[in-house]
Amino acid sequence: MAKHLTDKDIEAIVEYLDEWDLSKKVTWEKLCLSLDDDLGISHTRQTLQSHDRIKGAFDDLKLHLRGKKKQGGKVLPSSLAAAAKEIETLNRKNARLERENKNLLEQFLVWQYNAHIHGMKQDQLNRPLPEK
Repeated sequence: MAKHLTDKDIEAIVEYLDEWDLSKKVTWEKLCLSLDDDLGISHTRQTLQSHDRIKGAFDDLKLHLRGKKKQGGKVLPSSLAAAAKEIETLNRKNARLERENKNLLEQFLVWQYNAHIHGMKQDQLNRPLPEK
Protein backbone atom coordinates (compact mmCIF):
# COMPACT_ATOMS: atom_id res chain seq x y z
CA MET A 1 0.00 0.00 0.00
CA ALA A 2 1.37 3.42 -0.95
CA LYS A 3 2.19 5.91 1.79
CA HIS A 4 0.09 9.03 2.15
CA LEU A 5 1.36 12.34 0.83
CA THR A 6 2.85 14.59 3.47
CA ASP A 7 2.48 18.38 3.46
CA LYS A 8 6.11 18.54 2.34
CA ASP A 9 5.34 16.21 -0.61
CA ILE A 10 2.32 18.29 -1.61
CA GLU A 11 4.39 21.49 -1.49
CA ALA A 12 7.12 19.86 -3.60
CA ILE A 13 4.55 18.70 -6.17
CA VAL A 14 2.85 22.09 -6.57
CA GLU A 15 6.23 23.77 -6.91
CA TYR A 16 7.17 21.13 -9.50
CA LEU A 17 4.02 22.06 -11.42
CA ASP A 18 4.89 25.77 -11.12
CA GLU A 19 8.22 25.02 -12.82
CA TRP A 20 6.79 22.70 -15.50
CA ASP A 21 8.44 23.10 -18.90
CA LEU A 22 5.84 24.96 -20.95
CA SER A 23 6.99 23.32 -24.17
CA LYS A 24 5.75 19.95 -22.85
CA LYS A 25 2.13 18.84 -22.66
CA VAL A 26 1.01 17.96 -19.14
CA THR A 27 -1.14 14.94 -18.30
CA TRP A 28 -1.69 13.12 -15.04
CA GLU A 29 0.25 10.15 -16.42
CA LYS A 30 3.23 12.32 -17.42
CA LEU A 31 3.10 14.08 -14.06
CA CYS A 32 3.13 10.76 -12.15
CA LEU A 33 6.09 9.50 -14.19
CA SER A 34 7.99 12.79 -13.84
CA LEU A 35 7.42 12.94 -10.09
CA ASP A 36 8.70 9.40 -9.71
CA ASP A 37 11.78 10.10 -11.84
CA ASP A 38 12.64 13.58 -10.56
CA LEU A 39 11.41 13.67 -6.96
CA GLY A 40 11.06 10.00 -6.05
CA ILE A 41 7.37 10.51 -5.27
CA SER A 42 5.41 7.55 -6.62
CA HIS A 43 1.62 7.95 -6.49
CA THR A 44 -1.36 7.39 -8.74
CA ARG A 45 -3.37 10.04 -10.51
CA GLN A 46 -6.23 9.40 -8.10
CA THR A 47 -4.02 10.07 -5.08
CA LEU A 48 -2.60 13.26 -6.56
CA GLN A 49 -5.98 14.46 -7.77
CA SER A 50 -7.56 13.96 -4.33
CA HIS A 51 -5.48 16.84 -2.92
CA ASP A 52 -7.01 20.23 -3.67
CA ARG A 53 -3.68 22.08 -3.88
CA ILE A 54 -2.24 19.61 -6.39
CA LYS A 55 -5.42 19.48 -8.46
CA GLY A 56 -5.64 23.28 -8.45
CA ALA A 57 -2.02 23.70 -9.52
CA PHE A 58 -2.49 21.06 -12.24
CA ASP A 59 -5.69 22.71 -13.52
CA ASP A 60 -4.01 26.14 -13.49
CA LEU A 61 -1.11 24.74 -15.53
CA LYS A 62 -3.48 23.11 -18.05
CA LEU A 63 -5.39 26.38 -18.49
CA HIS A 64 -2.15 28.28 -18.87
CA LEU A 65 -0.85 25.86 -21.50
CA ARG A 66 -4.11 26.10 -23.47
CA GLY A 67 -3.88 29.89 -23.54
CA LYS A 68 -0.15 29.98 -24.21
CA LYS A 69 0.79 31.63 -27.48
CA LYS A 70 3.99 31.00 -29.42
CA GLN A 71 6.39 33.89 -29.75
CA GLY A 72 6.07 34.05 -33.54
CA GLY A 73 9.02 31.73 -34.07
CA LYS A 74 11.48 34.32 -32.75
CA VAL A 75 14.46 32.84 -30.99
CA LEU A 76 15.48 34.83 -27.95
CA PRO A 77 19.04 34.93 -26.68
CA SER A 78 19.49 32.46 -23.87
CA SER A 79 19.67 35.11 -21.16
CA LEU A 80 16.38 36.66 -22.25
CA ALA A 81 14.80 33.23 -22.65
CA ALA A 82 15.96 32.24 -19.17
CA ALA A 83 14.63 35.51 -17.77
CA ALA A 84 11.31 35.07 -19.58
CA LYS A 85 11.01 31.51 -18.25
CA GLU A 86 11.76 32.66 -14.72
CA ILE A 87 9.18 35.46 -14.95
CA GLU A 88 6.61 33.01 -16.32
CA THR A 89 7.34 30.56 -13.49
CA LEU A 90 7.03 33.29 -10.86
CA ASN A 91 3.79 34.58 -12.39
CA ARG A 92 2.27 31.10 -12.34
CA LYS A 93 3.45 30.48 -8.78
CA ASN A 94 2.09 33.85 -7.70
CA ALA A 95 -1.31 33.12 -9.29
CA ARG A 96 -1.45 29.72 -7.53
CA LEU A 97 -0.51 31.24 -4.17
CA GLU A 98 -3.12 33.99 -4.58
CA ARG A 99 -5.78 31.35 -5.29
CA GLU A 100 -4.70 29.28 -2.28
CA ASN A 101 -4.68 32.38 -0.07
CA LYS A 102 -8.20 33.29 -1.23
CA ASN A 103 -9.39 29.78 -0.35
CA LEU A 104 -7.78 30.02 3.10
CA LEU A 105 -9.40 33.40 3.75
CA GLU A 106 -12.80 31.98 2.80
CA GLN A 107 -12.21 29.04 5.18
CA PHE A 108 -11.24 31.47 7.93
CA LEU A 109 -14.52 33.37 7.48
CA VAL A 110 -16.47 30.13 7.85
CA TRP A 111 -14.54 29.27 11.03
CA GLN A 112 -14.98 32.81 12.36
CA TYR A 113 -18.72 32.68 11.80
CA ASN A 114 -19.05 29.23 13.39
CA ALA A 115 -16.97 30.28 16.40
CA HIS A 116 -19.21 33.34 16.88
CA ILE A 117 -22.41 31.27 16.59
CA HIS A 118 -21.15 28.78 19.18
CA GLY A 119 -20.17 31.52 21.61
CA MET A 120 -16.41 31.03 21.51
CA LYS A 121 -14.37 33.88 22.89
CA GLN A 122 -11.25 35.32 21.25
CA ASP A 123 -9.00 34.15 24.10
CA GLN A 124 -10.28 30.58 23.56
CA LEU A 125 -9.42 30.79 19.88
CA ASN A 126 -5.95 32.22 20.55
CA ARG A 127 -4.89 29.53 23.05
CA PRO A 128 -1.57 27.94 22.04
CA LEU A 129 -1.49 24.32 20.91
CA PRO A 130 -0.79 21.77 23.66
CA GLU A 131 2.75 20.44 24.02
CA LYS A 132 3.37 16.87 22.87
